[in-house]
Parts: sequence; structure tokens; C-alpha cells
Amino acid sequence: MSRMVLYVTAALVIEAFAQGSVAQPSYGNRANGFNYQPTPGEVDSREKASGVRPSATSQKSTDETLEQIDRDLLRQEGLSTQSVPAIKTR
Repeated sequence: MSRMVLYVTAALVIEAFAQGSVAQPSYGNRANGFNYQPTPGEVDSREKASGVRPSATSQKSTDETLEQIDRDLLRQEGLSTQSVPAIKTR
């Protein structure tokens, strides 16, 4: 009986592969043809199109604040602030 179940299961798997009904693996951060994590360029263009892109002055101020917070946290942990990357303006 157990051999019969094994044979039937194997036959069904082989048939599924033969017909191509087994889903192919998808690599990366994609589903349904869309990225779930868009690139900065994609975000920028979408923000501009929808009118929610912050002004350059506002973005620069936010970037400077975040950079200072990063440095302060590193100092509190006794780590070097030399590893803080410079923020690239968009």
C-alpha cells in the first residue's frame, strides 16, 4: 500500500513538472511584476509626480538632523563617528 502511494505521488509530481504547472521560483524583492522596495530614483519621481516631494531646504535640514543623531548615538556607545557616511543629496 505504501509503495502505491509513493508511486502515485511521484507520478503526480512528474506530471506537474511536465505540464509546467509548478511555479517557478522568483528571486529578489518582486511580486506581481512590481518591486516591493523601489529604488531612490523611483521614489523621487513618484513623489514629484504626486506633489509630496519635500523642498530641497527641508530635505537638507532633515538630512543634517539625522546625521547629527547618528553621530550622537555612536558617541554614546563609545564608537567612532568616522564611519558615518556623508548623506548624498537627491
